[in-house]
Amino acid sequence: MTALAPPAHDVPLAALTTFGIGGPASRFWIARTQEDVKAACDWCERQQAPLFVLGGGSNLLIADEGVQGVVLRMAIEGREFVADADDTLLRAGAGEHWDAVVAATLERGLAGLECLSGIPGTVGGTPIQNVGAYGQEVSDTIDTLDVFDRRAGRVVTLSADECGFAYRNSRFKHEQPGRFIVCAVTFRLRPGTASVQYPDVQTALARAGIEEPTLADVRDVVLAIRRRKGMVVDASDPDSRSVGSFFMNPVVGRAKRDDVARREGAAVPGYPMAGDQVKIPAAWLIERS
Repeated sequence: MTALAPPAHDVPLAALTTFGIGGPASRFWIARTQEDVKAACDWCERQQAPLFVLGGGSNLLIADEGVQGVVLRMAIEGREFVADADDTLLRAGAGEHWDAVVAATLERGLAGLECLSGIPGTVGGTPIQNVGAYGQEVSDTIDTLDVFDRRAGRVVTLSADECGFAYRNSRFKHEQPGRFIVCAVTFRLRPGTASVQYPDVQTALARAGIEEPTLADVRDVVLAIRRRKGMVVDASDPDSRSVGSFFMNPVVGRAKRDDVARREGAAVPGYPMAGDQVKIPAAWLIERS
């Protein structure tokens, strides 16, 4: 194992974000192994330097003056599929491109991530806000996480139950931000039928005349929907320079939705949730504000 080289200075960050703008990092490291993560954290501890962890650069807007302190770009790669009874465990490094991982699961006929196609970023970022779209969330299939615990100074494994997952939330986002750095994620998947729960996906499949969609059909439809919204990153399309979706769809009781409908004088779209609650699209509310 080779020691991590000293950090580079004044490294431009714009090209490492989906927006393509922003100034340099005063110090910059690339972590390709868990040992690199520990070395960088130890250095920051000794130097009392602030640390910012960079994944795929989506949902990120960097100021023109750049970032003071250390930027640690997660580039831990690797995918491993292992059979576990009727399930398949997929362990993916935090630096793996998310959509490539989704595509790899569908090539093996594994269900659970098909509706999360086209989301920009890397694997390590997905547990932080429990990434979700079109009726699926990563917490539905996450089995364990390998994380560097900055408090303990070592890599530990957390079960999904220990991550505090909720709608667009986790212990990494609010309860203990900055304590853990995700190094790898293990997903528990199995062969199955495609998930078609969300109205947008159902409508698109119906328009295409697809009555019994395959996993590939759902991926194609989801990608098409996202492209229409400029949410599939494409270097040739400036409209796709998206930071992703950062508005949370409010989850309310049916009585609240009925009250909104009375005030608006129109039916309110919604996605049924547990506990007789409904998720209302934030975009619909914003358009009418």
